[in-house]
Amino acid sequence: YIRHAQSGENPELWMLMYKLVALANVPIHTHFIFDGEDCPPIKCNKHVRSAPHWLIQRLQELLQIFRFTWATGEAEADLAFLSKAGKISAVLMEDSDTLLFGAEFFLHLMDNEDGMFIVDAYCAGALSNDPKIPLMMSHLLLWAMLHGGDYNPAAAVQVSHALLAGDLSDSLMRVMTSVAPAQLPDMLETWHDRLRALVDGTLGRKYPALAASIPADFPSVEIMDLYLHPLTTWSNGASSSLLPQFSPTQPSLTHLAAFCHTCLGWTGSEIHKYFRNRFWSAACMRALCQMGLFYPHYIGANLKF
Repeated sequence: YIRHAQSGENPELWMLMYKLVALANVPIHTHFIFDGEDCPPIKCNKHVRSAPHWLIQRLQELLQIFRFTWATGEAEADLAFLSKAGKISAVLMEDSDTLLFGAEFFLHLMDNEDGMFIVDAYCAGALSNDPKIPLMMSHLLLWAMLHGGDYNPAAAVQVSHALLAGDLSDSLMRVMTSVAPAQLPDMLETWHDRLRALVDGTLGRKYPALAASIPADFPSVEIMDLYLHPLTTWSNGASSSLLPQFSPTQPSLTHLAAFCHTCLGWTGSEIHKYFRNRFWSAACMRALCQMGLFYPHYIGANLKF
């Protein structure tokens, strides 16, 4: 409550600015993607909000001030595409769908009670080489279909982990990638019968109620196609040369001061105090990132961290 009261006229905007200052203080360039008009209408079994949130416009204004880049599209799919293309080093998301979409490196961020962040890092290469259960693309697809994801509800959460140990995932991937469309319904029906048989008796214990509850049309070809061929900004044949170019730049101090005065109601002395205590280090970090981009040999030879 105290922090809320001290944050000015718009505490939500203050919190967004606080997070962006934290990002500006580390040697990375952050690229944001907002869900656009072409996103699937249903995610997590809920209709996606069509009207933009009232904070989005202000956040995009702040991103412009901080010189961070942003775009609109299907966020998870676009970020995974940029990861595969080598344009970004990692994807920071709340869920792991980007791994199924092909992201090479995924970060899951959680707030800790002491104000610090807990970061779980997942590398696609490391997951595929796990000695217990190597998680290949086929395993991720089966996991998403059984455990639920952006496009589908859960079907068999209780046994989803156990089913990854066999060849059920590989057989599903073979059906989806190598079977002719005319044969697809019969092959999926055979696969579905095998799934029910496994759930009903060969996993160490029987799950007859769970086996009976698996829908007859599971797994959905349309849902699996969304995972295997996600819609991206470049799905319409746009050239890879149109991929965004990222480079570190300096935030606009004058525009940020004006934003603090206009949107947060801060006085000149409050702005100066915040810049001195919180922002100058971020400005210095951005300057060092620029020097590292244009003079990499100089930075490496003359700076010690």
